Amino acid sequence: MTGLEGVAGEVTAVTGFEKGSGKTTFLNALLPVARRAGPVAVFSVGVDGGLKARSGTAAPEVLVEEGDVVQTTDLFARSSSARLEVLETLPGRSVLGRLLLGRAVRRGAVTLVGPENLAALSGAVSLVREERWVASSIVDGAADRVTQLGALGDVGFVYTVRVDRGNLPRVAGRLRALVALSELPVVPDPPEGALRLEGPLTDEVRQGLPEGLVALSLEDFTKVFLAPEDLLRFLSRVVCSVRRGFRLLGVVPALRDVGPEELRREVGPAVDARLLPNPYEVAA
Repeated sequence: MTGLEGVAGEVTAVTGFEKGSGKTTFLNALLPVARRAGPVAVFSVGVDGGLKARSGTAAPEVLVEEGDVVQTTDLFARSSSARLEVLETLPGRSVLGRLLLGRAVRRGAVTLVGPENLAALSGAVSLVREERWVASSIVDGAADRVTQLGALGDVGFVYTVRVDRGNLPRVAGRLRALVALSELPVVPDPPEGALRLEGPLTDEVRQGLPEGLVALSLEDFTKVFLAPEDLLRFLSRVVCSVRRGFRLLGVVPALRDVGPEELRREVGPAVDARLLPNPYEVAA
């Protein structure tokens, strides 16, 4: 997929604004790109897929090849069409079984199950990288939780988003804000005269900033909690930078009753430059 070659050999999170945006579906399409550098590890945040399975609904699965590493539980490992060799049993246990990292010794489909705790997710990703079990790692991220990027360290991310006639204006505004934040310059040591903000930038904090402020240093963009319109107005009058950055690799829209050209017009040129084709829509 054009524009996503950078996932090979790196850690990449696939996340979205809300459930039903096609995260897991797109992750499966992304796996062959990541495998160009070698085997891939696949992680998840939380147990949403497993809970759906327990309620009688089909759980999202990822297709693993021999040598790939997957985070799941012992119960799902046994029911998988892939055959897994347990590499590490992870701390904690849920009603879905004990979390583990398994290496595929036979290709097949596996249900992802991950910890609810972001620190535990970060630990599992770090372990796989330190042991050099794989070349690349992909995280099926929680919906509407961009803060998870902060726990993963040096990470790129892809946003999937469902766009329909009813949510087009709202989604366009959120995408403009996301892209603006992702493009803030990374300045680890703020220049003289810039206010160094520790902690989140909320509307309350924004209103308490000094009058005449011209430059603001943020820890990273996941700490910004302003409405899209308020954020864009703020960025137009205050020069902002971040001390740590995350690479936005692209935005993948799943369109419903909205054409590609209409979406481009609504989101504007900055977002348009980040749009990637949905591989399943292209195939169709």
